Amino acid sequence: MKRIIFYFWLFASTTFLFLGANSAKAHQESFKAMGVVQPRNELPAPNFTLQNSNGNSVSLSDFKGKAVLLNFWATWCVPCKKELPSMQKLYEALKLDGVEVIAISIDRDKQKRIHQYINDYKLTFPVLLDPSQKVRKDYFILGLPTSYLIGADGKLKGFISGEREWDSTASKKLFSTLVQ
Repeated sequence: MKRIIFYFWLFASTTFLFLGANSAKAHQESFKAMGVVQPRNELPAPNFTLQNSNGNSVSLSDFKGKAVLLNFWATWCVPCKKELPSMQKLYEALKLDGVEVIAISIDRDKQKRIHQYINDYKLTFPVLLDPSQKVRKDYFILGLPTSYLIGADGKLKGFISGEREWDSTASKKLFSTLVQ
């Protein structure tokens, strides 16, 4: 009986290590495919509270327990405009799986124009306004678009500089690793 328990334990622990290694490899591959720069240490994402285009306050902490694509953009940024439709498709595909998309506009005094973008692109995810650019500075945004990936644990998992095709298979694989 002891021998059977030992072999079961050996099999279970080996299987766990094998599956864990495969999971880590899949995680790394999906990050690499999307060009994600991972931090050396995963730190909690800086919390913030901003207003949306309707004047309601929204905080990052409102999305606790969800994987978040936090995207910084502006109406004058051509690559930002190109990726908005794919962000909407990603949101539609994965919102029920615990993935949230939050877009932060760093435009100053262009609330009307931002609202027009929301309507033109039929955006249903939160679009927040950072006209003072305080949150942009807290996240060290130097170029647009820039996105941060935040895991369901609330920690920064990586950042991406530049436009991406967010509704791609690679992106969906990436977010499946962040929800866990």
